[in-house]
Amino acid sequence: MNIKEKILAMDKQFAKECLRDPVENIEDLSLSFIIKFQLFEPCQYVSEDDEWLTFLILPPEEILESQIMTLRKEEIISFGILNEKNLAEINNLIKQIEPESLYQ
Repeated sequence: MNIKEKILAMDKQFAKECLRDPVENIEDLSLSFIIKFQLFEPCQYVSEDDEWLTFLILPPEEILESQIMTLRKEEIISFGILNEKNLAEINNLIKQIEPESLYQ
């Protein structure tokens, strides 16, 4: 499965429904990847081969650095494109979570 081609095809459909032009560069899209018991978003596509997908996990604030992640494609349950409006909501929710609460 070529994830890059599938994401660009999804964006073409999404662009048609939103009456906008589709993106030309996959790096311009904010993505979401779901594996068993884990959700990664917002992400940015980096590369892939027959077995592996590599992407960046984007931080909610510019002062933090992105983290690179490589997953086996067979472990990916689902993936999708994040709407920019939803991305702002996600970032607001992440900012409300106190880091200490994650370790309790």
